[in-house]
Amino acid sequence: MEAFNAGGILAAIPLFGETLDKRQLAHLAAQCHLVIYPPRSVLLAEGDFGDAMYAIVNGEVTVSLQDKHGGEHGVASLGVGEIVGEMSLLTGMRRNATAVARTEVSALEISKVTFEEMFSRAPDLIDRFSGVLASRQTELDRIAAGADASADAIGARIRRFFSRR
Repeated sequence: MEAFNAGGILAAIPLFGETLDKRQLAHLAAQCHLVIYPPRSVLLAEGDFGDAMYAIVNGEVTVSLQDKHGGEHGVASLGVGEIVGEMSLLTGMRRNATAVARTEVSALEISKVTFEEMFSRAPDLIDRFSGVLASRQTELDRIAAGADASADAIGARIRRFFSRR
């Protein structure tokens, strides 16, 4: 496998690059682990608890969820520079979608422990994540049940979850 720059990858993801300074990005990058998923591998499964999220380095991931009738609906196709698994990891909720590698996928794995440390160093990151999570949750809810989620409500849930140490 060719060498990669975890800090550069994270800096290119707006969620991190626009929130963290160079030192914080370097610290986050040092805490990440590169994982490889063969095609058709499940990165995360709907209903599971999340202990990590992933920043896609190479490859494509399909995200789907089950509807009330047990049918599966594709909700997103993710690629290089996108993240998956953040909703469950940050809020403590069960995974609300399944992510499967469409091609071989290389991803940076970022754990809950890493986020605990990051949030203590950069608390404004919670508000940044809240907006992204609210947007994703609204889209998933629209597909599954039609409900909306607010950034404030999700931010409060992240704060509660990470204050229970």
